[in-house]
Amino acid sequence: MPTFNIALSADTIPNMLQASQQQMGGNWRIELDELRWDLEQSFGLWQSRCLQVRDGIDLVLTRAELRESVTFIEDIDKLAKWAIRFCLAGKAVQRLQGYEQELAIRPSVNLVGFMSGKLQTQTDYAGDQKVEMLTLGIQPEQFAALLSPEQTGLNFGQTIDHRQPEAEVMVTMNHNTPPMLTVLHQILSCPYEGQLKRLYMESKSLELIVMAIAQVQESAVAPRSMFQMKSDDIERLYRARDILLQNLAHPPSLKELAQQTELNDFKLKSGFRQLFGTTVFGYLYQCRMEKAQWILEQGTHSVGQVAHTVGYASPSQFSAAFKRRFGVTPRAYKRHCG
Repeated sequence: MPTFNIALSADTIPNMLQASQQQMGGNWRIELDELRWDLEQSFGLWQSRCLQVRDGIDLVLTRAELRESVTFIEDIDKLAKWAIRFCLAGKAVQRLQGYEQELAIRPSVNLVGFMSGKLQTQTDYAGDQKVEMLTLGIQPEQFAALLSPEQTGLNFGQTIDHRQPEAEVMVTMNHNTPPMLTVLHQILSCPYEGQLKRLYMESKSLELIVMAIAQVQESAVAPRSMFQMKSDDIERLYRARDILLQNLAHPPSLKELAQQTELNDFKLKSGFRQLFGTTVFGYLYQCRMEKAQWILEQGTHSVGQVAHTVGYASPSQFSAAFKRRFGVTPRAYKRHCG
């Protein structure tokens, strides 16, 4: 399995990417105000795109197609950085030297964290998979300016809280909500170029930051039951979630979903609520509405076609559900977007 050792001491994400490129090789260029890095190796293709959306805030989109497993070991020195990472595809395990707990990164989780000082991290990616992650790197003074006075004391170390004289690491892991996924997809399909693109990306990045901080605030007062469940049950619940996402138009019944994921009825219902913050069909409703919203924004489908796509036999039932979620009818929403 290929292993890459990278030494990082830069203070910004663009400089960190450039340092990585200098040590690992690949094609590095600036194109349309974006820093682009493409690395083709025996393990597969690794791509990074970095755009500064505001002074002190960088947006990085990472995509990889891995044929083999690969490990990145990063020796970090003199770094102080906040980061919010959203995983959309792929799985990895991240370890912090001197700390026993592992971070199991998988599709549909996000990490809000801070690191400073001297430390080493190891991230193992499995082979034969696609990886897609969006990361917001935020300078400490910029992050502090985004917090309200009552949020300055928030516990950002709910998953990892490692504070030593030489290094500090705080991480809180949560799951991506349907509204987060909507904004992430809007970023990935940005319709603008030039200055309008930068403004659009800035506004969407700030939306994600607000959602992530609010999620940390909510989880700080809620029981962290996600981390009290067995890892096998968590995997099965994520599989249940994926089955729902892949079958929005024709979802399985609760009994069928329990059978497909090898969970009993109680574990499916209670575990889903604990892990995703809502019921199974509450989550299905949210995802249907978020997908419907996205399709309407494209302007290529009628309301009836959208209703059928997200699993409603009756356009009137779909319209009522959409208005309950967004406060306007789908027809009015489509007209506004057009």
